[in-house]
Amino acid sequence: MIMNGIDMLRNQRLLLEAAPERRQDLYGELVVEPLRPFWESMLAKMPPGQNTTDPAGLMGVFPPDSDDNEGLEAIARLERAGSWQACLNAIEQAERLLRPADYGVSLDRLQYSLVLANPEKVKHLHGFTGFGGTPGQAIVLVWPSDYNVPRLPAMTAHEFHHNIRLSCEPWSADTTVGQYIVVEGLAEAFAAEMYGADKLGPWVRSLDDGQHEQVKPVYREALSTTGFPVISGYMFGNPQAGIPAYAGYSVGYRVVNEYLRRSGKSVVEATYRPWREIIDESRYF
Repeated sequence: MIMNGIDMLRNQRLLLEAAPERRQDLYGELVVEPLRPFWESMLAKMPPGQNTTDPAGLMGVFPPDSDDNEGLEAIARLERAGSWQACLNAIEQAERLLRPADYGVSLDRLQYSLVLANPEKVKHLHGFTGFGGTPGQAIVLVWPSDYNVPRLPAMTAHEFHHNIRLSCEPWSADTTVGQYIVVEGLAEAFAAEMYGADKLGPWVRSLDDGQHEQVKPVYREALSTTGFPVISGYMFGNPQAGIPAYAGYSVGYRVVNEYLRRSGKSVVEATYRPWREIIDESRYF
């Protein structure tokens, strides 16, 4: 696999160090254009009519007219932590562990970037988020904190895992709630194997035992439900349907761990197994 690492932290630092009157033009050159593959993929999955005058901003990238000192200090914090190199190392290690070629999966190229986020866009996400649902692309956006900086390599491994998993069982119009929770559960289980469960984000712990028992029948009945606007609610939450925020991540993580425990398979082996097998053999529902 050929990896194209886009050093966006460097580009954003150059942007924020430039004279204010040059920043808007440099934003297009240093940020918007290099991130084109990512925001084009994102826009292709969104409903028509989205405001695309600043597609990078729509993704949650740090705006060029924000406080430059605040932005530069945030970048410096990530640089001091060695976050960019740690994330690149995470991808290289993840590829070695997953051995996609051994399972007949080909991912020839990967574009990856670690990006300083707009803190307002990610404050409800503990300051970081990622996208890896398009094979060949993985990106992590972060506003650094004591909580999220140590978790960036695990987040990167999670997003890279999506690339491999979705290369062998791709998204389609027929993608189900069951497939979606397995995709996320496998990615989290893999990241936990690499870095420890303590380095996962908060989403897998979004439900306590009692809440799991309450939502289990809801997910049992919805496993074959399709349609992304609908199934997304089972992942990210739908208060009207009684589904707490990020419940699908917590359910998926438990399903996958039950499957691994009962089957004796490793998370790498499970990565290449059909979602229905993982659901059925987990006996979670």
